[in-house]
Amino acid sequence: MNHKLTAQPALIDPFGRTVNYLRISVTDRCNLRCVYCMAEDMTFLPRKQLLTLEEIEIVAKAFVGLGVNKIRLTGGEPMVRNGIVG
Repeated sequence: MNHKLTAQPALIDPFGRTVNYLRISVTDRCNLRCVYCMAEDMTFLPRKQLLTLEEIEIVAKAFVGLGVNKIRLTGGEPMVRNGIVG
């Protein structure tokens, strides 16, 4: 993958704070059914609607170019996402 990114001005939230943190949900799937997190009748998104690993990388790099220096991969349970650990 060879995407050229150019430096952009820092992201600023409505309160004037610099945004330097990004949370990317890599899946909504989980191997547990914690009551505080997943309702019994919850249905998962079709896998086609999730970002591909390449798309996640593109998004992450774009935000790094905007000054983000911390990215957290979350989800339901990120480790159930195929290919997330390489």
